[in-house]
Amino acid sequence: MNRILKRSSIRRSTDQDLAQVHTWLIEENEQGVHGNFLCNWRVIDRAHKNRNLLVYIDGAVGQPVGFQLGGLLSPGILQVRNSFRGKGIGRKLVERCFSLANKRNEPCLLIQCIPSSSILFWKKMGFTLLDKNRYGEHYAYRVVNKSHRLPEQGTDIDDAIAFYPESRRWEVNEKPYSYFSPSARIDSDGVIHLGQRVIFHEKTSPKYEDVLVGMEISGEPAYLDKAKYQQTRDMGVERCQNGYYIDLLRVS
Repeated sequence: MNRILKRSSIRRSTDQDLAQVHTWLIEENEQGVHGNFLCNWRVIDRAHKNRNLLVYIDGAVGQPVGFQLGGLLSPGILQVRNSFRGKGIGRKLVERCFSLANKRNEPCLLIQCIPSSSILFWKKMGFTLLDKNRYGEHYAYRVVNKSHRLPEQGTDIDDAIAFYPESRRWEVNEKPYSYFSPSARIDSDGVIHLGQRVIFHEKTSPKYEDVLVGMEISGEPAYLDKAKYQQTRDMGVERCQNGYYIDLLRVS
């Protein structure tokens, strides 16, 4: 009788999945397979217990042959079983993480490239390396942009949004870390809708802890203060794990 081939899938790990992953990690470690993360087993086990371990289940063998933890939001682990490499499994796990991060409104991704031979893979997945001299290791980031449909009713306005170092308070000519001028439309309630999500990835800037948000509306200064303040957040500046993003503004 022919065996019915099941479709491959990605899911949160079960206890059985974890045990099977452990088995092939031990086997590959004994074989000296490059890029084996058995040495991080406590981290993998903790991710499973916290429901943060994704596994790729191959339909042919019915077992996990790849896993990912960290969700691309913090340095984590991505490994594919050696005999299944080169089949796009790592890419599929990363794409699932992209989708999950998007659902959680987490546009600022961050990973650590270990081993360093993985750098080319992460570059192909759209990540940019950060300065190793600053971080001491190979870290990489990616910003996931998002477009918005502007409301049909309203008035188009000119806007400018910038993220500055704290020194902008006393140095008026201080250059911003980043500057944005997306299309914008203000509705009858005074809410300014942006055609493109504005995103600031804090890991790309050296003094992000006290980053300021500056806003201009129709060429006039409208706001300048720390992004982390509640008043700033009330205006529409949202905190995410690795930075800030803005979809709309409430400027009085």
